[in-house]
Amino acid sequence: MGHDVEPAGSGPHVRVPLPAEEGLPAECVSPTDGGRAGGPGSHGKRSMAEMNPISRAFVNAFSDRRGRRRYAWVSANLLLPPGAACLEIGCGNGGMAARLVDGLRPSRYIATDLDPRQLEAARRYLAKRYPGGMPPALALEAGDMLRLQFPDGAFDAVFAFTSIHHASPSHHDFSKVPEALTEIDRVLRRGGWLVYEEIVHRQKIAAWLRDHGYTVRAHRKRWTHEAVIAQKPG
Repeated sequence: MGHDVEPAGSGPHVRVPLPAEEGLPAECVSPTDGGRAGGPGSHGKRSMAEMNPISRAFVNAFSDRRGRRRYAWVSANLLLPPGAACLEIGCGNGGMAARLVDGLRPSRYIATDLDPRQLEAARRYLAKRYPGGMPPALALEAGDMLRLQFPDGAFDAVFAFTSIHHASPSHHDFSKVPEALTEIDRVLRRGGWLVYEEIVHRQKIAAWLRDHGYTVRAHRKRWTHEAVIAQKPG
């Protein structure tokens, strides 16, 4: 099922931060009040966990190798419908967005991030990967997972690679994660797919999905990372 995906409302988009990898020293990750809240009914700023330059460099340096493994697993376990519209939460340097667009061929793939520095890194990466211009299906936008600026049921698949836990001010705080999952569920069409990888809150996220009728279609656990493909009830 294809969709014309347009932002809902007139408020500015905001950006979702690329998560740091679990196992980094605690000083590599620090809370910030710099995230801007956008969308209807939002006021002021909210706190989100943000990477400092050390962890940012670590994540960007090794994202290509991780991306190859992630893409191989996703492509082996997910078949998008013709004309699919996709959303990525926390696109980082844009590597997974490029792999998924090139390999799965959705009609529309909107890659979002809250961190302006990661969006700039994604722009640089995609400019090098596509010297003749990005594929028409691919768009890079600012976006806040707690206030997604898209209509209900706009997407056939939502991708979130170690980003959902960044809904809260710190990595081990689960308080805002249900809000993020609710927003993801809202923009995902009935029968659509949530494809995610997480390093924290894994059991709590799985419980939330079960409670809301999702069915796990594929699952992989590798060290501290757990990857899941879950289908929204139709």
